[in-house]
Amino acid sequence: MVIVGKVRRDAPWSWLKDGLADLAAEPGISLGYGAVFTLVGAAITLGLVAAGLGGLAPVFLAGFALVAPAFAIGVYRISQVRDEGGTPRLFDFWSMPVGRVTQLALLSVLLLVFFLAWARLAQFLFAMFAYGSDLTLSSVLPFLFSMPGLGLIIVGTLIGGALALAAFTVSAIAFPMLVDQDVDAFTAIAASIKAVKNQPGVMLTWAWLIALITALGMAAFLIGLAFAFPLIAHASWRAYKDFAPRPASSADALAADRASSDAV
Repeated sequence: MVIVGKVRRDAPWSWLKDGLADLAAEPGISLGYGAVFTLVGAAITLGLVAAGLGGLAPVFLAGFALVAPAFAIGVYRISQVRDEGGTPRLFDFWSMPVGRVTQLALLSVLLLVFFLAWARLAQFLFAMFAYGSDLTLSSVLPFLFSMPGLGLIIVGTLIGGALALAAFTVSAIAFPMLVDQDVDAFTAIAASIKAVKNQPGVMLTWAWLIALITALGMAAFLIGLAFAFPLIAHASWRAYKDFAPRPASSADALAADRASSDAV
């Protein structure tokens, strides 16, 4: 069982503000992680184009965003070390206890499953809507402006959005919790799900802001991701600290839930 606190309705904006303050306090390391994340995304895009599969680039970039929290561990550590009064260093994540690293790896595998599911579904949708078309960028772009292409965009967006929401629900505060506490991945996932369940309006607003910032970063020829990635990661740490999840006995968790319901 896990206890999750209650946050203000406008909390996502505070998380962004505090996340920006974290980034500004350690711009070199934060933007360094952002640059690495951006370079990986660019390498995926260029590799697909070189292989004649440029039409798949948007699909893989969207899937890449699903696993972004697993890449943000180093950024979470920056905020954590700052909160503890220390001076962040580039490879602070190597100093985490082995048990936490193991649980982080387990949660990362779960996000990888979401990524693979998205890739397979996208492949199926393209085969269904664009039968006979190749996957080169020059062929896919004109197709997307056709009626079948519009159908592909609508259905793909709906399915991708559902997967993204599921991935967000299980990982929104789970990764920061595993970085900060000696808990197992299932407890961290439960805390994240509980935060979304208890305050769906707040968390849907946060999910929308993450999607918007990520989209703007990708629209800037991926360069914007070097800034967007650490900003979202720092803000996600602030979201976790605001909810202040903690493991508890069944009795304590039930009492906390009852108190939260009475408050509402």
